[in-house]
Amino acid sequence: MNALIGFLFFVIPLLASIFIAQVSNPLSSYQPLHLIDGAGLYKKELTNGNTAYLQVIDLRKMRIDQVIGEVDNMGYGQGKYYKGEGGHYSPYFKNKLFSQVNDEYKKLYGNDVFSTINCSFFEQYQSSTQLSFPIKFNGVVISGGHSPYGPIKQPKHEFYRTIRLKALVWDEKQAYITDYDPVSGAPLNQKAVKNAIVSYKYSDHPAKVLAQNQVNKYQVIGTLDKDGNRGNEQLLILTVNQTTLDEAAGLLRKLGVKGDIITVDGGRSTYLFDSKIGNIILPELSSPQENPTFRHLPHYLGFRRARTQKVVPQILIDQPVGKVQIEQNRPYLILWRDNINGDVSIKLYDRNNKTIQNISTRTASDGIYEWTPQVAVKEGDMIRVASRDNQKIFGNLQL
Repeated sequence: MNALIGFLFFVIPLLASIFIAQVSNPLSSYQPLHLIDGAGLYKKELTNGNTAYLQVIDLRKMRIDQVIGEVDNMGYGQGKYYKGEGGHYSPYFKNKLFSQVNDEYKKLYGNDVFSTINCSFFEQYQSSTQLSFPIKFNGVVISGGHSPYGPIKQPKHEFYRTIRLKALVWDEKQAYITDYDPVSGAPLNQKAVKNAIVSYKYSDHPAKVLAQNQVNKYQVIGTLDKDGNRGNEQLLILTVNQTTLDEAAGLLRKLGVKGDIITVDGGRSTYLFDSKIGNIILPELSSPQENPTFRHLPHYLGFRRARTQKVVPQILIDQPVGKVQIEQNRPYLILWRDNINGDVSIKLYDRNNKTIQNISTRTASDGIYEWTPQVAVKEGDMIRVASRDNQKIFGNLQL
């Protein structure tokens, strides 16, 4: 009896300490895979073959880049979710293979790259596609969205007529998720908001509403305050390979997420890359006949440390899929990717390399410029984005 009592006196405090540790540190049940100052990737094995991968991103120490394909068609008046139906454009963005996106991202930022995921839902399974919901990219609303499964006058399903879409907004200090207003465009219409994506609250995703909460690959996102100061400085991204949206969101709740939880593009398109491990989850074929082998996707999020490493300065522009149509007196989005510190200039040249127009003598090197040409743009003309500090560093877009 004395031995039993002694055993219980030993075991009960031990179990209590383990329980308290798990409650006070929810991450204790996750296996760390890759940790740096500002970010961590963790793994948790669940039941029924499900695995959860968790990324914890500290926005004070990390940067988020939106990586998106170039535009070949602006989709004028086709935007359905920004300042009313038909009130904005909904461009066709080039679908890009994830390996190309990663190669370019690492070329620009080297060892500072932490991870990459696919992000926005898209509409067409073609070489270029419209995005489902609005995106704000470095101060410019680049798409008004185009999905039939949302709060529009004639949605594909009656459930979506009155749902509230959500916007994930972030900067270099914090992130938050809030209601999105497709009539006013708030919060994307606010000047202080530079980067934001509009998406579903996880419980409004068609996979849950119309497909009986089916088991699939999903990515869910929430925000978290860990320092006690105003604002949620952590972004939590959970990628699962075989579960329901309810179960995925429940994992974020257990980690302390109290506010809204959104979902981004998942299913066959789910992609997760980590710079230490490599490709963890890859996009799949939508049909056996699909070519090439892996799916091309239009919109990614890249996560990297704030600049610590010296890299070769570069400006990258890929050719769009089709013939670029730029119309006089109508806006066009010039997109590029760079790693330079200074501003850039943007010029229009003819086929003989003669300057037609200075589109912008100085603009930020942030990858986006909305240009409304006042002159006719001809086939064979070229747009050049160049560093103002070194004109030998440039990227060309052939029209």
